[in-house]
Amino acid sequence: MHENEDVGGVSEHRRRSARRFLTAGMAALLATTGALGFTSQPASAVSDYVEPVEVAWTDNSQPTRSFPAEDGVVPVGTWQTAAGEKHTSRAYFTFDLTRYYGQRIVSARTVIGEESVNDCDKPRELELWQTENPVTAPTWKDAPTAIEKLADLSVIGPLCPASYLTTLITDVVREAIAAKQDKITLMVRIGEHENGVQWGRRMTTLGVSLDHNHAPNVPTDLGAGVACRDDLFIRTTRPELRAVVSDPDLNETGGSDQVTATFAWWPADRPSERTEFTFSSALPSGSRFQYTVPDGAMTHGRTYAFSARATDQYGDNSDWSPECRFTVDTEAPADPSVSSTDYPEGWDLPGAGGPGIPGSFTFTADSDDLAGFSYGAFGEHFVPVDASGHSVTVSYAPEQSGPQRLVVHSVDRAGNFSDGTTYQFWVRYIAPTITDADPEAPAGTPRRLTFTPNMENVVEYTYRLNGGEEITVPADADGTAQVTITPDVSDVYFLYVRSKTADGVSSNESSLMFWVPEAV
Repeated sequence: MHENEDVGGVSEHRRRSARRFLTAGMAALLATTGALGFTSQPASAVSDYVEPVEVAWTDNSQPTRSFPAEDGVVPVGTWQTAAGEKHTSRAYFTFDLTRYYGQRIVSARTVIGEESVNDCDKPRELELWQTENPVTAPTWKDAPTAIEKLADLSVIGPLCPASYLTTLITDVVREAIAAKQDKITLMVRIGEHENGVQWGRRMTTLGVSLDHNHAPNVPTDLGAGVACRDDLFIRTTRPELRAVVSDPDLNETGGSDQVTATFAWWPADRPSERTEFTFSSALPSGSRFQYTVPDGAMTHGRTYAFSARATDQYGDNSDWSPECRFTVDTEAPADPSVSSTDYPEGWDLPGAGGPGIPGSFTFTADSDDLAGFSYGAFGEHFVPVDASGHSVTVSYAPEQSGPQRLVVHSVDRAGNFSDGTTYQFWVRYIAPTITDADPEAPAGTPRRLTFTPNMENVVEYTYRLNGGEEITVPADADGTAQVTITPDVSDVYFLYVRSKTADGVSSNESSLMFWVPEAV
């Protein structure tokens, strides 16, 4: 007989049973935590079932040997072979702790099951001990030194064999991780009657059900009304500070830790004048927190620093975020001056340019922190300042003839707007004039039309009747053109025409509405 089979006495049936006991036991454990006296934890705690990295059992009859678990089963206490040989065993389980460095251990609970019991009439004397971590595989003769007894493993009720037995070892695991121990070793043995065959058992491999928690992530996406950036200026003494706060922990159903935030701000040159505000409510991971600085806390012309820290529901804090610095600037820049040679200021007739014809406009402001100018009929466009830092020239085409205005505001780097300057000018009427030589012509009769220019160097006209096809005709030497149309139905008609110069400049459209009576 193989030696391990002789001393272990593990049948294939028992091996399968051990697996079933452990699986069923863990399912029951997780489903009935309240009945087992578990400390209720928030649903987002990350739960691991940690298996040992090393499992060994020892035998006093073979004191220099170490034995591995057979299919997840180890003998504990005294047992007897078919030949009547007595053996006494202890089991050792070593766990790797390195992946949990820097984390909060919410709870740690050992889980083990009885695969078989020699005599269920005898009281259970299973003991859990912490030992030193073995350098080599433990033997009876060279066993790891026991540190302390942690618990008596028992169950509520008369179950025997019991598919799982548990005890909390939270403090022991926390202390080991705090001390940066890379491993922890636990021993299971029989107590006072270790040498009695009736107290012997065969146990499934010990595991640890571990609830742990990472500290939140460092907050991101900081802003003070606008996203943080280098050389940031803001235009209010009551900025809205904001940050996105998240946590790396997700439980088995995808739930996340609830997180809150603390905002801190201070004058950049006086860090001792630090103010902190902690939000009273927690939000799901990934939420944005926003806080408006109260009146009187910040003043114009000063630079401030802002940072944020996240806290989860266990009280674990992230590191403070990198600083976001900004300068408060609430003073508006100087009003701009506006000039244009293409569209001179004033309402002198006949005006200049024309609808759709661009002209150059120069904006200038005497401000040292100028960012650009807003401009347009309602200030709807923006252009950054040029290299001079004080002015810019833009191309702007008015859309209509007649009196027009251009509203221009200086805009500084904080986004402050000046009161604005209104530049008024007259845009020349340049659409061609349409003359109808036959205003009474009935349907089916030719109608003579003349196009007369209102701009220089017109070389052609393009016209269309109602929504019909466009037709282009050349202009005569004097800039006029004559066309003939013959409407064949009595109705109201619309004729549209625009002119074009030798330089390719097009006018806007003019139109003529006329009535065509029925033929007599």
